Amino acid sequence: MKEMSIMRRLRQITRGRDERGDVPGWVMITVMTIVIASAILAIFQQQVTSFLQDTLDTYM
Repeated sequence: MKEMSIMRRLRQITRGRDERGDVPGWVMITVMTIVIASAILAIFQQQVTSFLQDTLDTYM
């Protein structure tokens, strides 16, 4: 009898949960990451380009 009430309670608890997760939160994090990376690249484009070129020249 007690096992049935535990199972029933677990179903009630899990029934209210959304199995899809926090989709808008992940979209916001992805968009913010792209914006931050673009801003850094826009500000430091010359330095990033020369760093990558020097690194590739060293190892290639």
